[in-house]
Amino acid sequence: METSKNTGFYEQLFKKVLLTASIVIVLSLSYTLWAGEDSDSLFLSLLIVALALFKTIFIVRLTFIQLAKIIDESHQLAHVLTLFAVLIVLIIFSFTADYHALYILNPENYKSSTTLNGSFLVQFFEFIYFSLITFSSVGYGDIVPISISGKILVMMEIFLSFLVLVFGIANINRIHVDNK
Repeated sequence: METSKNTGFYEQLFKKVLLTASIVIVLSLSYTLWAGEDSDSLFLSLLIVALALFKTIFIVRLTFIQLAKIIDESHQLAHVLTLFAVLIVLIIFSFTADYHALYILNPENYKSSTTLNGSFLVQFFEFIYFSLITFSSVGYGDIVPISISGKILVMMEIFLSFLVLVFGIANINRIHVDNK
């Protein structure tokens, strides 16, 4: 019975996250396709911020409306930790794509003490690092957003990290730890 309940939880989590992850991935990958275009960089910067705002609202909606139902049905620590791991990975990778798209659009959006002039994969790694550091609110300062668009993206990611933390703390008393 317990195994089928666990399987049901992960199936339900997968179904709920799949739509959000698909939308986030499509938006994120589309950035890199059109960010290199030679058109109005202000318009594209605003478009990246607008799409990131849409994505942020979608992730918040997923977190508070849809996945709250899953937590109500399952109070197990493993389920809650899985939920938050998925949310954190989704947030970090989606903002990585946002930051990278802004950099591709105009390298002047960031000031960096590291080398961002490498290959696509090296740049992507640097922005994964930047997103992880931003999410954790450490902020070493080796990559700094200079443009308004970059600063807005950082504020959105910090806002999401705060919401995930508050959501986790608010539900801590509903977690059931098995002593097996």
